[in-house]
Amino acid sequence: MQGLIFFFLQKFADVAATGSTSWKGVRASTATSAARYLPSGVYPDADAVAILTTIAETTGRPLPTILEEFGEFLAPYLVKVAGPVVDPAWRTLDLIEHTEAIIHTMIRTTTPGAAPPVLETVRQSPDELHLVYSSARRLCPLAVGLMRGIAAHYRETIRIEEPSCLLRGDPFCSFVIEHVATDTHEPRSPLTETLVFSPSVDLATEQSTAVAGPTAAFVNDANRDVLPTTIGGYKVLATIGRGAMGQVYLAEDDRLDRRVAIKVMHPTRESDPASRQRFIRESRATAAVEHPHVVTIHQVGEHAGLPFIVMQCLHGETLGTYRTKVGRVPLPEALRIGREIAEGLAAAHRRGLVHRDIKPENIILEGPAREVKIIDFGLVCDLGDDPSKAPVTVEGAVLGTPAYMAPERISDRPVDARTDLFGLGVMLYELLADRLPFTGMSMMAMLVSIAQGSPTPLRSAAPDVPDDVSKLVMQMIAHDPADRPATARAVADTIAVIEKRLANS
Repeated sequence: MQGLIFFFLQKFADVAATGSTSWKGVRASTATSAARYLPSGVYPDADAVAILTTIAETTGRPLPTILEEFGEFLAPYLVKVAGPVVDPAWRTLDLIEHTEAIIHTMIRTTTPGAAPPVLETVRQSPDELHLVYSSARRLCPLAVGLMRGIAAHYRETIRIEEPSCLLRGDPFCSFVIEHVATDTHEPRSPLTETLVFSPSVDLATEQSTAVAGPTAAFVNDANRDVLPTTIGGYKVLATIGRGAMGQVYLAEDDRLDRRVAIKVMHPTRESDPASRQRFIRESRATAAVEHPHVVTIHQVGEHAGLPFIVMQCLHGETLGTYRTKVGRVPLPEALRIGREIAEGLAAAHRRGLVHRDIKPENIILEGPAREVKIIDFGLVCDLGDDPSKAPVTVEGAVLGTPAYMAPERISDRPVDARTDLFGLGVMLYELLADRLPFTGMSMMAMLVSIAQGSPTPLRSAAPDVPDDVSKLVMQMIAHDPADRPATARAVADTIAVIEKRLANS
C-alpha cells in the first residue's frame, strides 16, 4: 500500500480513537513490518489492516465500519493532494469517474512498485455512474467511504448500491452511484491548495513538510472552440471530433495535396503528466505499426505546447454503426472483417503492443470495400520481452460498453495479446448472431456474466453458423486466456482456411 495512505492513517487514528488512545498508542500496540512510514514508500497491506483492526478493537466498533469511516476521513485530503489533476469544474461523480487517471498520476508514475486497485467506470447519465472495483485487498467498505467522503466534500448527496461484492464471493465489486442533491447554499468546493510531500518526511513524528499553494492545472480554455488556422504546417479546415483526450481536425496537406486528420491533445490535459504520457504513447505506438488494417500515422509533433498526431483521413463508418444499420452480417463479410482485424492486431502484437480497447467503435470500415482500419491506441500496453508480465493499468479509460472487455481486465490479472482476441471474438459473435454472447438485465449483471465466463454458445444463438466458425469464436471468448488461440496471426490464418473452404463448397 502507498505510504501516503499511512500518513493520513496516522491523522485518522488520532481522531477515531479520541478518548481511547492515540496514533502513538495504536502504533505501540500493533505489530507491523516498519518502524516508520514515508509517503514515497510502499508497505505491506497487512500493516494498514493491522492498524485499522487495532483502532476497531480499541473503539469497540466493527472493522468494516472503521474502514468506511477512514474512507470518508481520507477523501477530502486526497482531493487536496490531487489538486493539480482535478478539474475545478468537476463534482462528485466527475471525480469518481476520473479516479483511475488520478491514481495513475499520483501513484503509478511516482511509485512503480505500488499496486493500486483496478477501477473501471461507465457514466450512464449526468446523475448516474457505474463503477467496478477489483483488488486483492478486498477493502470494499473503504471504497464506499471514499465515495461518501467525496460527496461530503462537494456538499452533495449520493445514493450507493452494491449489486456485487468481493466480500460476498463475487469476482469483483460493482457500484451504482446516483447523484441525489446538491446543497446550493454552499459555495463550490475551492481547489486552491495542494499538499506536496517531501520524500524524506518521517511519518513516525508529527513533523511534515507539506506545503500549500495555488493550483493552476486544468485551466479552462475559453478559446477551445476557436478553429486554429494551422497546426504543424497543415491548414485546418474543420473540427470533426472531440473527446476527453483531445480534439480532431480535418486539415489540408498542401505539400502532398491530401486531406489528413489531426488529433491534438486537449488544452485542459496539458498539465496532467498521465494524460500527456498516454497521448504520446498512443502516437508512438500507432506510428510503429505499419499495416494496411491499422490507421496510418504521418507525423507526430507539438503545436502551442500540445502534442498532436497527423493521421490518415478515413472515409467510412465504424463497425458499430455498420452492424446497427445492417443487423446480422452475412457470414463471408463477417469472416473477412474478422480476418482483417486479426491481421492488423497481429502487426501490433509483433511490435509487442496490445491494443486493450478492441470494440466496434475503434474499427473503421473504409470506402465502398469496407476495408478494416483499427484506430485509437490510447490504451496500448507495451509487453516488452515478457507478455505475461504486462501490468493492468487502464489509466483513466472510461468504457463505452463493457461487453468487449476481457475478464482479466476487470480483475488484477495481467493482460496480453489474447486480451485483444477476446474483444475480437465478441465482435465476431455479434456480427454472426446479431446479439452479444454475454447478457444481463443491467451493465453490472453483464460484467458479472463476463467475469464468471458464462457466454451463450454461438451454436445456440446462430444455429446456421458452421461448426468450425462457432468453435473458433467460442475459443476466442474463453474465460481463461490459456484456452484462447495463442496469437492473432493464428486467428487470421484459421479464418482464411475457413473462407477458402466456404468458397470451394
